[in-house]
Amino acid sequence: MRQFVYTVYLPGEKKTVYIKELQFNRYKQLVKNITNDNDNIIAEFFDDLLTDLCPDEPNIRQFTFIDKLIILLTIRSVCIAPTLELTITCPVTQKQFNTNLTIQSVVDKLHDLNLSDDIYNKTVSLNDSLFVNLGMPSTLNIQQRDLSIVGTVIKNIQLNSIDVTKNIDQIFEQLPVTILKDIRSYIEYFTETLKDVNLFSTVSPFSTTQDQIRVPLNLFSNSVIEFLKICFKRNLLSFYEIEYFLINKLNIDYELIKTSTPAELNIYINFYKDEKKEEEKAEQKKNLNLPAR
Repeated sequence: MRQFVYTVYLPGEKKTVYIKELQFNRYKQLVKNITNDNDNIIAEFFDDLLTDLCPDEPNIRQFTFIDKLIILLTIRSVCIAPTLELTITCPVTQKQFNTNLTIQSVVDKLHDLNLSDDIYNKTVSLNDSLFVNLGMPSTLNIQQRDLSIVGTVIKNIQLNSIDVTKNIDQIFEQLPVTILKDIRSYIEYFTETLKDVNLFSTVSPFSTTQDQIRVPLNLFSNSVIEFLKICFKRNLLSFYEIEYFLINKLNIDYELIKTSTPAELNIYINFYKDEKKEEEKAEQKKNLNLPAR
């Protein structure tokens, strides 16, 4: 029997993909990595997660970072919670305030970008012998090194009709200056197109300037991986508290706990809380009806 799946449309791939549920145990492993705070390992874990939860998409590691972001935010909304509570520090007064973000609003914003085809796929060439296919980066985390940035937009290199993409590290320094110039122009075009797009923005209640606090969609400033860390981060101790509560108070088998989604486990906990409230109300009502002595 096939596991329950849900869907999301990807503008880069121009198709709908099927997504499996994020189970509690896998989410706990993700939070462990986020707590360790190594961006390279976290980005790799997200890629592994996408591979596992979208088994019908064998090339998902090559999807654009925007498509990956859409999938991961959809997973966050469906399997954990549709809203995210943020604690933000006012840049003017340094006072903290809370605000809620609806995850789907970010997904909708990414869907509405309406990016042109040449930002997803562009080819530069030289003398009909060298062809370099460029496209939006697929990585969620870019290191600020020239080769790393240029390499993330190179999708394919054909030299005399031979695919030499796997040897990019060796041939990069041998690429003609005109090709390198075209690649950097594409990166500038890509950056300029997305520079005014914000994943999230809000205004501090303590500021009189009404200046917005923004999280930009800027892959080259690590804002994407940082935003994902915020969306999925949780106190690691809370996982063990939940496990203890569900096993010892609700007598739920651990096998069911680790294979359920965090959202499903919250339903069990809320059922228990509602039951306790009803018991307290009944007890209070019983005490109020006691005869006076």
